[in-house]
Amino acid sequence: MKYKCCDHILGSIDLSFSGFKYCNEVWEGPEYISYKEENAFEKNEQRRLEIIEAMKKGIIPERCKQCPILEEKEWQNFDGKIHKITVFNWRHCNAACFYCSVHSDFYEGIKKSDDYDALPIIEKLIDERRLTADTFVAFMGGEPTMLEEFPLIVKLLLKQNCRLEVLSNGIKYEPVISEMLKAANHNMICISLDCGSRDSYKKIKRVDKFNEVTSTIKQYIKETADKANRIKVKYIIFPNVNDNKKEIDAFFDFCKEAGVKTVARAVNHVESKMSTTSNQVIEASVIKSYKYFKEQAIKLGFELQPEPWADAIVENKVYNCRKISPFTRLKSELHFLLGNKR
Repeated sequence: MKYKCCDHILGSIDLSFSGFKYCNEVWEGPEYISYKEENAFEKNEQRRLEIIEAMKKGIIPERCKQCPILEEKEWQNFDGKIHKITVFNWRHCNAACFYCSVHSDFYEGIKKSDDYDALPIIEKLIDERRLTADTFVAFMGGEPTMLEEFPLIVKLLLKQNCRLEVLSNGIKYEPVISEMLKAANHNMICISLDCGSRDSYKKIKRVDKFNEVTSTIKQYIKETADKANRIKVKYIIFPNVNDNKKEIDAFFDFCKEAGVKTVARAVNHVESKMSTTSNQVIEASVIKSYKYFKEQAIKLGFELQPEPWADAIVENKVYNCRKISPFTRLKSELHFLLGNKR
């Protein structure tokens, strides 16, 4: 049947901040079912069926209407299979990043989100045979490796031949990740290093763990030498912090020395909220750094993972960016070249 819908509604589950969702895109999709509700999981699945039937009649949930992923085409009937799961750990973290969307006040284990346990949900989906060999499972933060049940969940999913990706700060080395990276499926870990120096790391992460992270990256690469391209190291660009040539060069120096093969770039997702109406300034130094990062990745022979949303930000396809003065732009240009504070 032809109607407007998306792959998330037809097969995704997000264990989000305080309830079940269908997607973790910048458009948050339909209202979620709170974990506090009795039989929340079952209610979420019933809600999914109701949304699908409404969409077949042309009724689009309000929070989906502007989503670019929404597509009108011939959709297959929902068969109950789950093709994507996102497991968040919003309960605790071992960093205190200044760009954290929950303001890092769960650092050192302080509880932030509502209680939920991902393990029984994963087990339920397995028991009901709702996962497939094509199911993709992403773990993100807080810090996924701090979840007590993380190793067991990974092992269960590996037995199901699911494809896994972990988004981690890399502070904690986790043996099950090496096991995951060696598996037949193209599993990956993405570690946000975001810089090339200890001083910048402390400013961004607000913990002094640069040496631990670089050591973790090297250890994963050493243990999975033939699959080292599965270890992706990310660089999120922040105005006045790491948006300069010197820091990017130091980042690539480390990556070359460590044997990293795959890199990724993004832009600050605190100051760069997804909005089509707000007047958002994208600094010249951020734009230059974003482009320079790509140039260096290609020049040095790294595989560069695409970041469509970051591309849209930098190319001014998402934001209504206001113009900044020539003097401010000049200072920003100098900052990119020299790396000095403005």
